[in-house]
Amino acid sequence: MKKIPVIIDTDPGVDDTAAVALSLYDEYMDIELITTVSGNLDLDSVTRNALHTLELFHRTDIPVARGASKPMCREPKDAKFIHQASGMGNYEPPAKVNLQPIKKDAVEAMYAALKKHKANKMDIIVLGPHTNVGTLIQKHPDVCGMIRHIYCEGCAPYGWEGQGERWKHYISFNASSDPEAFDIVARSGIPMTIVPSRIGRDVTNFTEEDVINIGSINDVGNFIYQMYSGYYEHGYIDKRVATNDTCAVLAMRFPDIFTTVPVKLEVDTKDMPGRTIMTPVEKSNIELVINADREKLKQYFFGGIKKLDWLKIKI
Repeated sequence: MKKIPVIIDTDPGVDDTAAVALSLYDEYMDIELITTVSGNLDLDSVTRNALHTLELFHRTDIPVARGASKPMCREPKDAKFIHQASGMGNYEPPAKVNLQPIKKDAVEAMYAALKKHKANKMDIIVLGPHTNVGTLIQKHPDVCGMIRHIYCEGCAPYGWEGQGERWKHYISFNASSDPEAFDIVARSGIPMTIVPSRIGRDVTNFTEEDVINIGSINDVGNFIYQMYSGYYEHGYIDKRVATNDTCAVLAMRFPDIFTTVPVKLEVDTKDMPGRTIMTPVEKSNIELVINADREKLKQYFFGGIKKLDWLKIKI
């Protein structure tokens, strides 16, 4: 399999950081750019977390570009209640890092990276609000013919009742953080795969035992364990960690893990901003993940960490 050039747009975030960490030495992903966006935390914090992760994993060759510090039309919100004050769970990153972002902002850096490749040759994995990508499409509409596929987390129905005739809709963090931007992306015509939060929380979640086992694998596992041990989901009787953003990366790398259906997507920007209305259709550029093979996902996740036995991380 030939390496696929990728841009990761992210707001690290525990699950974002775990997903990025798993990708940095993937043999089939060529991460050409990481862009940051206000979401789980403010822009300064998430940019620091991205830069620090690259330093820890010895991938300072990957450029990082700062993106939007606020949504297109709204005030920013955050998710410190689950990611903790630093955004990295029980792991405490340093206040300052040596690695610095590049001078270009996220939109112009993405545009330059996409133009470097011929049409439909590059994927974008969106792990946070869609502010950067929405602004990119708005400012440079020609990118709609340059992006091979967008993979993203959240922004989808929580599930459905009966035989799929009645779909339940909900407001996800990423979509509601900037519904106007997500609406632009949804209407762009770019092929897109959406992993709803339900998959990461209820289908492919890690148990407390899983988290402990991850920590015993190697240095990388211990790093992820420290983050995860401060990232247990609220509202469940058991202790579980959601794999939301990891699923978005794996949907790109291992699509056979997931079951998808084509859907028509509408984004509510007025009455319930961020509500995403999905209608199953026969054919669409947008695919919604409705199920996943938990054991296959765990096998890849644990195996991916094990492959990094050679990587020594000082934390």
